[in-house]
Amino acid sequence: MAEKLSLPSRLAAVLPLGLDLRAYHLSTPPTPAPALFAPLNGHDEEATLCESHFLVVSSPEHHGHEEVLVYAIEILIFTTRSLVTLFVSKADSSGFSLRLNQQKRSPSAVAAITSTFVEFLLEPRLASSRVVVSLFARSQNQYLFPGSSENAGKHILDDRQLIKWWCRVLDRVLRHPRHDSMATAHLLVPGCDKSETKAFFPPSSRADSSSDPKWVNSYPASLLVTDPSIPPRHVVPHLPDDPKARFLDDLNGDFVDEKGNWRSVKSLDQFWEMMSYRQECSAGRLVGFLWLVFSRGQTKHVALGELAQTVQIENLNKTPTQLSLITPANSQQQETGVTESDPLTATALEMIAEPSSPPSSSPVQPESGSNTLEQIQNANQGAPAPALAEKSMLSATEDTQGELVMNVHEYQALMDHLLQTDFAGESLAAKSTRSWIDKALELSQVASFGRPIHGRAARVLAQPPVPDIVSSAQVNMLTGIRKKRKADTMEKGTTTVESTLGASAATANTLLSSLVRKKPKS
Repeated sequence: MAEKLSLPSRLAAVLPLGLDLRAYHLSTPPTPAPALFAPLNGHDEEATLCESHFLVVSSPEHHGHEEVLVYAIEILIFTTRSLVTLFVSKADSSGFSLRLNQQKRSPSAVAAITSTFVEFLLEPRLASSRVVVSLFARSQNQYLFPGSSENAGKHILDDRQLIKWWCRVLDRVLRHPRHDSMATAHLLVPGCDKSETKAFFPPSSRADSSSDPKWVNSYPASLLVTDPSIPPRHVVPHLPDDPKARFLDDLNGDFVDEKGNWRSVKSLDQFWEMMSYRQECSAGRLVGFLWLVFSRGQTKHVALGELAQTVQIENLNKTPTQLSLITPANSQQQETGVTESDPLTATALEMIAEPSSPPSSSPVQPESGSNTLEQIQNANQGAPAPALAEKSMLSATEDTQGELVMNVHEYQALMDHLLQTDFAGESLAAKSTRSWIDKALELSQVASFGRPIHGRAARVLAQPPVPDIVSSAQVNMLTGIRKKRKADTMEKGTTTVESTLGASAATANTLLSSLVRKKPKS
Protein backbone atom coordinates (compact mmCIF):
# COMPACT_ATOMS: atom_id res chain seq x y z
CA MET A 1 0.00 0.00 0.00
CA ALA A 2 1.32 3.46 -0.90
CA GLU A 3 2.60 5.61 1.93
CA LYS A 4 0.04 8.07 3.24
CA LEU A 5 1.32 11.59 2.70
CA SER A 6 0.25 14.50 4.87
CA LEU A 7 -1.41 17.52 3.29
CA PRO A 8 1.69 19.77 3.73
CA SER A 9 3.84 17.13 2.00
CA ARG A 10 1.37 16.85 -0.89
CA LEU A 11 1.23 20.62 -1.33
CA ALA A 12 5.01 20.95 -1.26
CA ALA A 13 5.29 18.26 -3.95
CA VAL A 14 3.07 20.15 -6.44
CA LEU A 15 4.14 23.74 -5.76
CA PRO A 16 7.14 25.11 -7.67
CA LEU A 17 10.59 25.19 -6.14
CA GLY A 18 11.22 28.42 -4.24
CA LEU A 19 7.54 29.14 -3.52
CA ASP A 20 6.92 29.49 0.22
CA LEU A 21 3.44 29.44 1.72
CA ARG A 22 1.79 28.78 5.05
CA ALA A 23 -1.20 26.41 5.20
CA TYR A 24 -4.02 26.42 7.78
CA HIS A 25 -6.26 23.33 7.71
CA LEU A 26 -9.09 22.93 10.19
CA SER A 27 -11.97 20.46 10.29
CA THR A 28 -14.91 19.22 12.34
CA PRO A 29 -15.63 15.63 13.44
CA PRO A 30 -18.45 13.77 11.67
CA THR A 31 -21.68 15.24 13.00
CA PRO A 32 -25.33 14.25 12.36
CA ALA A 33 -26.77 16.40 9.58
CA PRO A 34 -30.02 16.68 7.57
CA ALA A 35 -30.28 14.16 4.75
CA LEU A 36 -29.28 15.38 1.30
CA PHE A 37 -32.27 13.73 -0.39
CA ALA A 38 -35.87 14.23 0.76
CA PRO A 39 -37.34 10.93 2.05
CA LEU A 40 -40.43 9.38 0.50
CA ASN A 41 -43.70 9.79 2.37
CA GLY A 42 -43.84 7.41 5.32
CA HIS A 43 -40.04 6.94 5.36
CA ASP A 44 -37.46 8.37 7.73
CA GLU A 45 -34.55 10.53 6.60
CA GLU A 46 -31.42 8.63 5.70
CA ALA A 47 -28.85 8.76 8.51
CA THR A 48 -26.18 11.25 7.40
CA LEU A 49 -22.91 12.45 8.88
CA CYS A 50 -21.20 15.68 7.83
CA GLU A 51 -17.68 16.91 8.43
CA SER A 52 -16.35 20.30 7.31
CA HIS A 53 -12.84 21.00 6.02
CA PHE A 54 -11.41 24.49 5.53
CA LEU A 55 -8.00 25.17 4.00
CA VAL A 56 -6.42 28.63 3.90
CA VAL A 57 -3.00 29.43 2.47
CA SER A 58 -1.11 32.64 3.09
CA SER A 59 1.91 34.48 1.83
CA PRO A 60 4.16 34.50 4.92
CA GLU A 61 5.92 37.54 6.26
CA HIS A 62 8.99 38.46 4.20
CA HIS A 63 10.99 41.54 3.16
CA GLY A 64 9.06 43.74 5.56
CA HIS A 65 5.65 42.61 4.27
CA GLU A 66 3.24 41.16 6.83
CA GLU A 67 1.52 37.81 6.39
CA VAL A 68 -1.62 37.92 4.21
CA LEU A 69 -4.19 35.20 3.45
CA VAL A 70 -4.14 34.47 -0.28
CA TYR A 71 -6.60 31.66 -1.00
CA ALA A 72 -9.23 29.59 0.84
CA ILE A 73 -11.48 26.63 0.02
CA GLU A 74 -14.19 24.86 2.02
CA ILE A 75 -15.28 21.24 1.39
CA LEU A 76 -18.14 19.49 3.20
CA ILE A 77 -18.16 15.68 3.33
CA PHE A 78 -21.52 13.89 3.70
CA THR A 79 -21.48 10.16 4.50
CA THR A 80 -24.44 7.77 4.33
CA ARG A 81 -24.78 3.99 4.11
CA SER A 82 -24.63 4.03 0.30
CA LEU A 83 -22.92 7.26 -0.76
CA VAL A 84 -20.07 9.59 0.19
CA THR A 85 -20.39 13.14 -1.15
CA LEU A 86 -17.56 15.70 -1.19
CA PHE A 87 -19.22 19.07 -1.78
CA VAL A 88 -16.97 22.00 -2.69
CA SER A 89 -18.88 24.70 -0.84
CA LYS A 90 -16.77 27.83 -1.37
CA ALA A 91 -13.46 28.91 -2.88
CA ASP A 92 -12.05 32.41 -3.11
CA SER A 93 -8.82 34.39 -3.48
CA SER A 94 -8.01 37.64 -1.69
CA GLY A 95 -6.30 39.39 -4.60
CA PHE A 96 -2.74 39.11 -3.30
CA SER A 97 -1.55 36.21 -5.43
CA LEU A 98 1.16 38.48 -6.86
CA ARG A 99 2.95 38.15 -3.52
CA LEU A 100 3.67 34.55 -4.42
CA ASN A 101 6.27 35.83 -6.91
CA GLN A 102 5.44 33.21 -9.50
CA GLN A 103 7.23 33.33 -12.82
CA LYS A 104 5.25 34.25 -15.89
CA ARG A 105 3.60 31.35 -17.72
CA SER A 106 4.20 29.06 -14.71
CA PRO A 107 1.31 26.72 -13.74
CA SER A 108 -1.30 28.21 -11.41
CA ALA A 109 -0.49 27.62 -7.74
CA VAL A 110 -4.16 28.07 -6.83
CA ALA A 111 -5.21 25.34 -9.27
CA ALA A 112 -2.53 23.00 -7.90
CA ILE A 113 -3.59 23.66 -4.30
CA THR A 114 -7.26 23.07 -5.14
CA SER A 115 -6.83 19.77 -6.97
CA THR A 116 -4.36 18.52 -4.33
CA PHE A 117 -6.73 19.32 -1.46
CA VAL A 118 -9.66 17.58 -3.18
CA GLU A 119 -7.50 14.54 -3.93
CA PHE A 120 -6.24 14.47 -0.32
CA LEU A 121 -9.80 14.26 1.04
CA LEU A 122 -11.03 11.94 -1.71
CA GLU A 123 -8.33 9.27 -1.79
CA PRO A 124 -8.95 7.49 1.55
CA ARG A 125 -12.72 7.53 0.97
CA LEU A 126 -12.53 5.65 -2.31
CA ALA A 127 -12.78 2.45 -0.27
CA SER A 128 -16.53 3.14 -0.28
CA SER A 129 -18.55 1.66 -3.12
CA ARG A 130 -19.71 5.02 -4.50
CA VAL A 131 -18.13 8.45 -3.98
CA VAL A 132 -19.06 11.71 -5.69
CA VAL A 133 -17.37 15.12 -5.81
CA SER A 134 -19.96 17.84 -6.34
CA LEU A 135 -19.85 21.59 -6.87
CA PHE A 136 -21.56 24.46 -8.63
CA ALA A 137 -19.53 27.14 -10.42
CA ARG A 138 -21.05 30.62 -10.11
CA SER A 139 -19.02 33.75 -10.76
CA GLN A 140 -19.07 36.38 -8.02
CA ASN A 141 -16.72 39.17 -7.03
CA GLN A 142 -16.00 37.71 -3.61
CA TYR A 143 -17.05 34.74 -1.46
CA LEU A 144 -14.83 34.46 1.61
CA PHE A 145 -12.71 37.63 1.72
CA PRO A 146 -14.81 40.80 2.23
CA GLY A 147 -13.51 43.80 0.31
CA SER A 148 -11.17 41.67 -1.81
CA SER A 149 -12.95 42.66 -5.03
CA GLU A 150 -11.44 46.15 -4.63
CA ASN A 151 -7.90 44.79 -4.98
CA ALA A 152 -6.41 45.34 -8.42
CA GLY A 153 -4.52 42.05 -8.19
CA LYS A 154 -7.69 39.95 -7.91
CA HIS A 155 -8.43 38.19 -11.19
CA ILE A 156 -12.20 37.68 -11.23
CA LEU A 157 -13.24 35.14 -13.84
CA ASP A 158 -16.50 35.54 -15.69
CA ASP A 159 -19.10 32.77 -15.73
CA ARG A 160 -17.74 30.87 -18.72
CA GLN A 161 -14.12 31.18 -17.64
CA LEU A 162 -14.96 29.96 -14.13
CA ILE A 163 -16.80 26.85 -15.36
CA LYS A 164 -13.91 25.99 -17.68
CA TRP A 165 -11.40 26.56 -14.85
CA TRP A 166 -13.20 24.16 -12.51
CA CYS A 167 -13.48 21.56 -15.26
CA ARG A 168 -9.71 21.73 -15.84
CA VAL A 169 -8.93 21.58 -12.11
CA LEU A 170 -11.20 18.60 -11.40
CA ASP A 171 -10.02 16.85 -14.55
CA ARG A 172 -6.69 16.42 -12.75
CA VAL A 173 -8.52 14.64 -9.94
CA LEU A 174 -10.56 12.57 -12.41
CA ARG A 175 -7.46 11.34 -14.27
CA HIS A 176 -5.23 10.87 -11.24
CA PRO A 177 -3.69 7.37 -11.49
CA ARG A 178 -5.57 4.98 -9.23
CA HIS A 179 -6.41 1.29 -9.27
CA ASP A 180 -9.69 -0.54 -8.93
CA SER A 181 -11.87 2.50 -9.56
CA MET A 182 -14.09 3.80 -12.36
CA ALA A 183 -14.49 7.57 -12.70
CA THR A 184 -16.55 9.90 -14.91
CA ALA A 185 -17.40 13.61 -14.90
CA HIS A 186 -20.89 14.98 -15.47
CA LEU A 187 -21.60 18.64 -16.28
CA LEU A 188 -24.88 20.54 -16.61
CA VAL A 189 -25.12 24.22 -17.53
CA PRO A 190 -28.81 25.23 -17.43
CA GLY A 191 -29.71 27.10 -20.59
CA CYS A 192 -26.99 25.43 -22.72
CA ASP A 193 -27.58 22.51 -25.04
CA LYS A 194 -25.21 19.57 -25.43
CA SER A 195 -22.98 21.17 -28.05
CA GLU A 196 -22.67 24.38 -26.02
CA THR A 197 -21.94 22.43 -22.83
CA LYS A 198 -19.26 20.39 -24.57
CA ALA A 199 -17.30 23.60 -25.12
CA PHE A 200 -16.71 23.77 -21.34
CA PHE A 201 -15.09 20.33 -21.21
CA PRO A 202 -11.31 20.32 -20.58
CA PRO A 203 -8.99 19.89 -23.59
CA SER A 204 -8.08 16.36 -22.46
CA SER A 205 -11.64 15.20 -23.20
CA ARG A 206 -10.97 15.45 -26.96
CA ALA A 207 -8.68 12.44 -26.75
CA ASP A 208 -11.28 10.26 -24.98
CA SER A 209 -13.05 7.49 -26.85
CA SER A 210 -16.53 8.45 -28.09
CA SER A 211 -17.81 5.05 -26.95
CA ASP A 212 -16.44 5.53 -23.41
CA PRO A 213 -16.23 9.29 -22.69
CA LYS A 214 -14.87 10.61 -19.42
CA TRP A 215 -16.94 13.81 -19.65
CA VAL A 216 -20.70 13.66 -20.13
CA ASN A 217 -23.43 16.28 -20.40
CA SER A 218 -25.91 14.79 -17.90
CA TYR A 219 -27.12 14.61 -14.31
CA PRO A 220 -26.06 11.17 -12.97
CA ALA A 221 -29.30 10.43 -11.14
CA SER A 222 -29.01 6.63 -11.32
CA LEU A 223 -25.53 6.84 -9.77
CA LEU A 224 -26.62 8.98 -6.81
CA VAL A 225 -29.99 7.52 -5.76
CA THR A 226 -31.23 3.95 -5.61
CA ASP A 227 -34.40 4.65 -7.63
CA PRO A 228 -34.20 7.57 -10.12
CA SER A 229 -37.81 6.98 -11.26
CA ILE A 230 -39.27 8.48 -8.07
CA PRO A 231 -40.48 12.13 -8.09
CA PRO A 232 -37.67 14.63 -8.77
CA ARG A 233 -37.86 16.22 -5.30
CA HIS A 234 -36.38 12.96 -3.95
CA VAL A 235 -33.65 12.74 -6.62
CA VAL A 236 -31.98 16.18 -6.39
CA PRO A 237 -29.70 16.70 -3.34
CA HIS A 238 -30.34 19.62 -1.01
CA LEU A 239 -26.85 21.04 -0.45
CA PRO A 240 -26.01 24.15 1.62
CA ASP A 241 -26.09 27.53 -0.15
CA ASP A 242 -26.74 25.88 -3.50
CA PRO A 243 -28.92 27.39 -6.30
CA LYS A 244 -30.81 24.16 -6.91
CA ALA A 245 -31.44 23.79 -3.17
CA ARG A 246 -33.17 27.19 -3.15
CA PHE A 247 -35.26 26.06 -6.12
CA LEU A 248 -36.19 22.91 -4.18
CA ASP A 249 -37.29 25.04 -1.23
CA ASP A 250 -39.49 27.21 -3.44
CA LEU A 251 -41.12 24.18 -5.08
CA ASN A 252 -41.65 22.41 -1.77
CA GLY A 253 -43.26 25.53 -0.33
CA ASP A 254 -45.71 25.74 -3.21
CA PHE A 255 -47.40 22.33 -3.42
CA VAL A 256 -46.48 18.70 -2.80
CA ASP A 257 -49.06 15.93 -3.17
CA GLU A 258 -49.23 12.69 -1.19
CA LYS A 259 -46.86 10.97 -3.65
CA GLY A 260 -44.23 13.70 -3.44
CA ASN A 261 -45.01 15.35 -6.78
CA TRP A 262 -44.94 19.09 -7.42
CA ARG A 263 -47.74 20.84 -9.26
CA SER A 264 -45.51 22.71 -11.73
CA VAL A 265 -42.48 20.46 -12.26
CA LYS A 266 -43.30 16.85 -13.13
CA SER A 267 -39.97 15.36 -14.27
CA LEU A 268 -36.24 15.65 -13.67
CA ASP A 269 -35.63 17.03 -17.17
CA GLN A 270 -38.24 19.69 -16.55
CA PHE A 271 -36.55 20.57 -13.23
CA TRP A 272 -33.24 21.32 -14.97
CA GLU A 273 -35.02 23.17 -17.76
CA MET A 274 -36.77 25.39 -15.22
CA MET A 275 -33.43 25.97 -13.45
CA SER A 276 -32.31 27.94 -16.51
CA TYR A 277 -35.07 30.49 -15.78
CA ARG A 278 -34.05 31.00 -12.18
CA GLN A 279 -32.52 34.39 -11.42
CA GLU A 280 -29.19 32.85 -10.43
CA CYS A 281 -28.95 31.12 -13.82
CA SER A 282 -30.58 33.71 -16.07
CA ALA A 283 -29.31 37.09 -14.86
CA GLY A 284 -26.73 37.29 -17.63
CA ARG A 285 -24.48 34.68 -15.99
CA LEU A 286 -24.24 30.94 -16.47
CA VAL A 287 -23.99 28.48 -13.58
CA GLY A 288 -22.29 25.12 -14.00
CA PHE A 289 -23.22 22.04 -11.93
CA LEU A 290 -20.46 19.45 -11.88
CA TRP A 291 -20.21 15.91 -10.49
CA LEU A 292 -17.27 13.48 -10.44
CA VAL A 293 -18.50 9.94 -9.77
CA PHE A 294 -16.18 7.18 -8.55
CA SER A 295 -17.13 3.51 -8.35
CA ARG A 296 -14.86 1.02 -6.60
CA GLY A 297 -14.12 -2.28 -8.32
CA GLN A 298 -16.04 -1.50 -11.50
CA THR A 299 -15.04 -1.09 -15.14
CA LYS A 300 -18.38 0.61 -15.82
CA HIS A 301 -20.70 2.39 -13.42
CA VAL A 302 -23.51 0.30 -11.96
CA ALA A 303 -26.76 1.99 -10.90
CA LEU A 304 -26.74 2.72 -7.18
CA GLY A 305 -29.81 0.52 -6.64
CA GLU A 306 -28.05 -2.51 -8.14
CA LEU A 307 -24.84 -1.65 -6.30
CA ALA A 308 -26.65 -1.51 -2.95
CA GLN A 309 -28.15 -4.96 -3.56
CA THR A 310 -24.74 -6.37 -4.43
CA VAL A 311 -23.15 -4.96 -1.27
CA GLN A 312 -26.00 -6.32 0.84
CA ILE A 313 -25.57 -9.82 -0.60
CA GLU A 314 -21.81 -9.67 -0.01
CA ASN A 315 -22.35 -8.64 3.62
CA LEU A 316 -24.85 -11.45 4.21
CA ASN A 317 -22.24 -13.95 3.03
CA LYS A 318 -19.69 -12.71 5.56
CA THR A 319 -19.14 -14.31 8.95
CA PRO A 320 -20.28 -12.60 12.17
CA THR A 321 -16.62 -11.91 12.98
CA GLN A 322 -16.20 -9.93 9.78
CA LEU A 323 -19.33 -7.93 10.64
CA SER A 324 -18.30 -7.03 14.19
CA LEU A 325 -19.09 -3.47 15.16
CA ILE A 326 -16.52 -0.94 16.22
CA THR A 327 -17.52 -0.17 19.79
CA PRO A 328 -15.80 1.67 22.62
CA ALA A 329 -15.06 -1.74 24.16
CA ASN A 330 -13.07 -3.09 21.23
CA SER A 331 -12.05 0.03 19.35
CA GLN A 332 -8.73 0.23 21.20
CA GLN A 333 -7.72 -2.99 19.46
CA GLN A 334 -8.32 -1.51 16.01
CA GLU A 335 -5.42 -0.30 13.91
CA THR A 336 -6.95 3.17 13.73
CA GLY A 337 -6.19 3.73 17.39
CA VAL A 338 -9.62 5.27 18.06
CA THR A 339 -10.34 5.36 21.81
CA GLU A 340 -13.56 5.35 23.78
CA SER A 341 -13.46 9.11 24.30
CA ASP A 342 -12.89 9.85 20.62
CA PRO A 343 -15.81 11.96 19.30
CA LEU A 344 -15.63 10.19 15.93
CA THR A 345 -16.55 6.84 17.49
CA ALA A 346 -19.20 8.41 19.71
CA THR A 347 -20.90 10.10 16.76
CA ALA A 348 -20.81 7.00 14.55
CA LEU A 349 -22.20 4.82 17.34
CA GLU A 350 -25.01 7.26 18.01
CA MET A 351 -25.94 7.30 14.33
CA ILE A 352 -26.02 3.50 14.24
CA ALA A 353 -27.98 3.16 17.47
CA GLU A 354 -30.71 5.56 16.34
CA PRO A 355 -30.64 5.64 12.52
CA SER A 356 -34.14 7.09 12.31
CA SER A 357 -33.70 9.80 14.94
CA PRO A 358 -34.13 13.39 13.74
CA PRO A 359 -30.86 15.01 12.66
CA SER A 360 -29.19 17.56 14.89
CA SER A 361 -26.80 20.38 14.13
CA SER A 362 -24.80 19.86 17.30
CA PRO A 363 -22.28 17.10 18.11
CA VAL A 364 -23.80 14.01 19.73
CA GLN A 365 -22.30 12.82 23.00
CA PRO A 366 -22.39 9.11 23.98
CA GLU A 367 -24.65 8.10 26.81
CA SER A 368 -23.05 6.77 29.95
CA GLY A 369 -23.40 3.13 30.99
CA SER A 370 -23.70 -0.03 28.95
CA ASN A 371 -27.32 0.39 27.80
CA THR A 372 -26.21 2.10 24.59
CA LEU A 373 -23.94 -0.78 23.64
CA GLU A 374 -26.67 -3.33 24.37
CA GLN A 375 -29.12 -1.41 22.18
CA ILE A 376 -26.61 -1.29 19.35
CA GLN A 377 -25.81 -4.99 19.53
CA ASN A 378 -29.47 -6.02 19.84
CA ALA A 379 -30.49 -3.80 16.94
CA ASN A 380 -27.84 -5.28 14.68
CA GLN A 381 -28.09 -8.98 15.50
CA GLY A 382 -28.29 -10.95 12.25
CA ALA A 383 -27.86 -7.82 10.14
CA PRO A 384 -24.78 -6.51 8.34
CA ALA A 385 -22.87 -3.71 10.00
CA PRO A 386 -23.84 -0.33 8.51
CA ALA A 387 -21.30 1.38 6.34
CA LEU A 388 -21.05 4.21 8.85
CA ALA A 389 -19.47 1.79 11.34
CA GLU A 390 -16.83 0.47 9.00
CA LYS A 391 -13.25 0.94 10.04
CA SER A 392 -12.47 2.52 6.66
CA MET A 393 -14.83 5.40 7.38
CA LEU A 394 -13.26 6.15 10.74
CA SER A 395 -9.78 5.72 9.30
CA ALA A 396 -10.50 8.13 6.43
CA THR A 397 -11.71 10.76 8.88
CA GLU A 398 -8.65 10.33 11.07
CA ASP A 399 -6.21 10.40 8.13
CA THR A 400 -7.63 13.64 6.71
CA GLN A 401 -8.54 15.62 9.83
CA GLY A 402 -7.24 19.16 10.05
CA GLU A 403 -4.41 20.53 12.11
CA LEU A 404 -7.18 21.95 14.28
CA VAL A 405 -10.31 19.86 14.95
CA MET A 406 -13.18 22.03 16.18
CA ASN A 407 -16.78 21.32 17.04
CA VAL A 408 -19.40 22.79 14.72
CA HIS A 409 -20.04 25.82 16.93
CA GLU A 410 -16.37 26.82 17.10
CA TYR A 411 -15.95 26.18 13.38
CA GLN A 412 -18.95 28.35 12.47
CA ALA A 413 -17.76 31.11 14.82
CA LEU A 414 -14.39 31.18 13.05
CA MET A 415 -16.05 31.25 9.61
CA ASP A 416 -18.31 34.11 10.72
CA HIS A 417 -15.29 35.99 12.01
CA LEU A 418 -13.61 35.76 8.60
CA LEU A 419 -16.72 37.21 6.94
CA GLN A 420 -16.52 40.22 9.28
CA THR A 421 -12.96 41.16 8.29
CA ASP A 422 -11.79 43.50 5.54
CA PHE A 423 -9.30 42.61 2.81
CA ALA A 424 -9.52 45.85 0.80
CA GLY A 425 -5.86 46.78 0.59
CA GLU A 426 -2.71 45.10 1.87
CA SER A 427 -2.66 46.88 5.23
CA LEU A 428 -6.23 45.91 6.10
CA ALA A 429 -5.66 42.41 4.75
CA ALA A 430 -2.64 41.92 7.03
CA LYS A 431 -4.63 43.04 10.08
CA SER A 432 -7.53 40.77 9.11
CA THR A 433 -5.14 37.86 8.64
CA ARG A 434 -3.69 38.34 12.11
CA SER A 435 -7.18 38.72 13.58
CA TRP A 436 -8.43 35.48 11.99
CA ILE A 437 -5.42 33.46 13.16
CA ASP A 438 -5.75 34.87 16.70
CA LYS A 439 -9.43 33.94 16.72
CA ALA A 440 -8.55 30.37 15.70
CA LEU A 441 -6.02 30.13 18.53
CA GLU A 442 -8.54 31.55 20.99
CA LEU A 443 -11.30 29.10 20.04
CA SER A 444 -9.06 26.03 19.90
CA GLN A 445 -6.94 26.89 22.95
CA VAL A 446 -3.70 25.87 21.21
CA ALA A 447 -0.35 27.64 21.18
CA SER A 448 0.30 27.67 17.42
CA PHE A 449 -1.52 27.13 14.15
CA GLY A 450 -0.27 26.82 10.58
CA ARG A 451 2.28 24.72 8.70
CA PRO A 452 5.03 26.14 6.45
CA ILE A 453 5.03 24.86 2.87
CA HIS A 454 8.22 24.99 0.78
CA GLY A 455 7.57 24.11 -2.85
CA ARG A 456 9.94 21.56 -4.30
CA ALA A 457 8.48 20.77 -7.72
CA ALA A 458 10.61 21.59 -10.76
CA ARG A 459 9.37 24.69 -12.53
CA VAL A 460 7.68 23.87 -15.82
CA LEU A 461 6.89 26.90 -17.93
CA ALA A 462 4.09 26.81 -20.46
CA GLN A 463 5.17 27.15 -24.08
CA PRO A 464 4.75 30.74 -25.29
CA PRO A 465 2.28 31.30 -28.12
CA VAL A 466 3.83 31.24 -31.60
CA PRO A 467 3.82 34.73 -33.18
CA ASP A 468 1.71 35.21 -36.27
CA ILE A 469 4.72 36.12 -38.41
CA VAL A 470 6.32 32.76 -37.66
CA SER A 471 3.12 30.93 -38.49
CA SER A 472 2.86 32.66 -41.84
CA ALA A 473 6.50 31.96 -42.57
CA GLN A 474 5.94 28.28 -41.94
CA VAL A 475 3.08 28.30 -44.41
CA ASN A 476 5.30 29.92 -47.03
CA MET A 477 8.02 27.39 -46.32
CA LEU A 478 5.77 24.42 -46.88
CA THR A 479 4.25 25.76 -50.08
CA GLY A 480 7.68 26.66 -51.47
CA ILE A 481 9.19 23.17 -51.14
CA ARG A 482 9.95 21.54 -54.47
CA LYS A 483 10.94 17.98 -55.18
CA LYS A 484 14.63 17.43 -55.88
CA ARG A 485 15.76 15.44 -58.82
CA LYS A 486 17.34 12.11 -58.05
CA ALA A 487 20.70 13.26 -59.43
CA ASP A 488 20.79 16.27 -57.14
CA THR A 489 19.97 14.11 -54.17
CA MET A 490 22.75 11.66 -54.99
CA GLU A 491 25.30 14.45 -55.39
CA LYS A 492 24.44 16.62 -52.38
CA GLY A 493 23.08 13.91 -50.08
CA THR A 494 19.89 14.04 -48.04
CA THR A 495 19.35 17.39 -46.32
CA THR A 496 17.62 17.92 -42.98
CA VAL A 497 14.09 19.18 -42.68
CA GLU A 498 15.29 22.36 -41.02
CA SER A 499 17.71 23.31 -43.78
CA THR A 500 15.17 22.56 -46.49
CA LEU A 501 12.56 24.70 -44.75
CA GLY A 502 15.11 27.43 -44.26
CA ALA A 503 16.01 27.52 -47.96
CA SER A 504 12.34 27.56 -48.87
CA ALA A 505 11.72 30.42 -46.50
CA ALA A 506 14.48 32.42 -48.15
CA THR A 507 12.99 31.74 -51.54
CA ALA A 508 9.54 32.70 -50.36
CA ASN A 509 10.79 35.92 -48.79
CA THR A 510 12.69 37.11 -51.89
CA LEU A 511 10.08 36.14 -54.46
CA LEU A 512 8.24 39.21 -55.78
CA SER A 513 4.62 39.13 -56.76
CA SER A 514 5.48 40.89 -60.07
CA LEU A 515 7.51 37.88 -61.16
CA VAL A 516 4.59 35.51 -60.90
CA ARG A 517 2.68 35.21 -64.20
CA LYS A 518 -0.20 32.99 -65.08
CA LYS A 519 0.17 30.74 -68.07
CA PRO A 520 -2.15 31.99 -70.84
CA LYS A 521 -4.95 29.67 -71.85
CA SER A 522 -4.51 28.05 -75.26
